Amino acid sequence: MPEASTWPQWSDQEINALTLSYVNDIIDCRDGYSVFASIALAHYLVGKVGLTPDNYSVYFKLLESGNRYVIDALAGEGDPARFFGSIQPNTFMLRECFRMLTKWKSGEVYPKALLIIYGLLTVCFKDPEEGYRLYPLTVNDVNNLGKHLDKGQDQMYPLNRIVLTVLDEIASLIEPQRPMPSREVQDVALQSNNIRGKFLDMTKKLNEAIPDILLERGDYAANIVKPNIPKIET
Repeated sequence: MPEASTWPQWSDQEINALTLSYVNDIIDCRDGYSVFASIALAHYLVGKVGLTPDNYSVYFKLLESGNRYVIDALAGEGDPARFFGSIQPNTFMLRECFRMLTKWKSGEVYPKALLIIYGLLTVCFKDPEEGYRLYPLTVNDVNNLGKHLDKGQDQMYPLNRIVLTVLDEIASLIEPQRPMPSREVQDVALQSNNIRGKFLDMTKKLNEAIPDILLERGDYAANIVKPNIPKIET
């Protein structure tokens, strides 16, 4: 038997790094094993820990997986648009929302994930000037926000309705009773109104407002990774 001094000497930092690498692999949901473990993690967070100002960033990580089973475990039976309702919006949250909206193609992600994100954005931009102060979005951000509209559905389709609400809020950065904002703010507000108008006008197409490259669609249903559920003896 080797002497203790010849065994690998693991530091706490190395152990923590290894543990974190496994957790990140789980959250990425690339296969059935990680999806099953992510569902369990979501169940643990929702059922035992709860959503708090100290841990919402982990919820964002799970949300970014886009996996329908994980997101269903997170959202439960509640209204997904109110998911982050207990957390005060901040710059980090807005930056993460727009990063994911930019990363995902239209139709590529489980709609409930989008409802969670847009629900947060409706809160942030209810006061459009405060929302812009927290996150000075660009025209490109607005395009990536609007690209998730589904022209194949009407305006009452839940996802379309909430996207249109956010666009309307951002368009309100220009109001007759307010001083004219900077050129950058005007561009953002006008593009929001432009996208909204093109969607609502049945004679128009979204590519008249949003570049074609951003409107390339994916199909989340074709890429669903199901959990690999172990057989449990009872």
